[in-house]
Amino acid sequence: MYISCSAERTILQIPEEGETIIAGYWSPELGLCTQSVLLTWKDGKVKALLPLGHLESHPGKLLQWDSYLLLPGWLDAHVHLALDSLDFYQCLENWAQPSLIEETIKGFLQRYLEMGIIAIRDGGDLPGFAWLAKNKVKEGAWSGPRVISVHEAVNRGGMYGRFLGRGFKDLSDWQKKKIDFFGQGVDQLKVVVTGLIRFDDYQKVGPSQWAVEELREFVEEAHGRGISVMAHASGEEGISIAVGGGVDSIEHGYYMTTRHLELMREKGIAWVPTVAPIGNVLKYPTERYSSHEIETLKRILEAQLVKIYEAYRLNVRLGVGTDAGAYRVPHAESLYDELDWMIQAGIPKLEVYRMATYENARIFGNPELGTLDVGTPMNQLQLVKDL
Repeated sequence: MYISCSAERTILQIPEEGETIIAGYWSPELGLCTQSVLLTWKDGKVKALLPLGHLESHPGKLLQWDSYLLLPGWLDAHVHLALDSLDFYQCLENWAQPSLIEETIKGFLQRYLEMGIIAIRDGGDLPGFAWLAKNKVKEGAWSGPRVISVHEAVNRGGMYGRFLGRGFKDLSDWQKKKIDFFGQGVDQLKVVVTGLIRFDDYQKVGPSQWAVEELREFVEEAHGRGISVMAHASGEEGISIAVGGGVDSIEHGYYMTTRHLELMREKGIAWVPTVAPIGNVLKYPTERYSSHEIETLKRILEAQLVKIYEAYRLNVRLGVGTDAGAYRVPHAESLYDELDWMIQAGIPKLEVYRMATYENARIFGNPELGTLDVGTPMNQLQLVKDL
């Protein structure tokens, strides 16, 4: 039995039953408590959180957690375990050495737990490394957070996303192969709706890959199997296709408009805006980009933050995802960057924390995650120093 201690960037081994004094706690269910309480757990689950007044004649030995606050573990709603955040093309070459990639991923998974991240949603890779990791963790062979995996993405052949999925020529090609596709196992379906944004040309986005009617067929097929759909989409046209297609979440969503946000609110579509791939290039300077590209990135970042705050004010569902594995977006650490970017957008800190726990759990389709209450498993929680 363990609990993540992000305060010390470590994992603490704990007994199945125990008790300790903690400095307080926060959760979407219980709110914020900044007074010392007695935490007790049994069979690996929270049993009680009691005011210290109940300790007047308390026997037994307590664990030394009195400097820590207890929180639900974080969830990262968009990662790529098979990418290393350092060199995309070299990483793809390394895919030819599965044992090397698997060892690297095991290190990433350990780091996630050490930093209080107890579940991640992976956006796919063609060889299926993330799907393997999901199963290894589930079987107990590897230590790590719960992995929600799309396995591989649905992209159009010859267009962006060849490292994410096999590619389908058209809808008829998909229809011939969809049974095999779903048969390999998927937690969620990911559809690549557009290409990437350009760093050198503001508002320029790679072309759309599917029409609304085609996307709607993917969505209906997935929903008929009880599977949620996430859409990689940016740009006014691409986001409009994603919304019209009835997806469950929009990933990235650069160049979002107010009308998009209003429609997403009406339809209950979540937005995972992944600021880190843009913001971290500016936060952690690099010689990789020209001055023109840097200025373009600044414009993109500013516009994205403005729309995130507008989404919050409009009560659009917002998730917190990093796109970890992208350049300058390291696994685990970058979630703290993403939290900071969301706060910098103007959203109150505890609201961002709610998004990174409760709302992400809904996006994952695992509402039992992202909570802290009586009955919550201890290994779904984390210990922090402050809020």
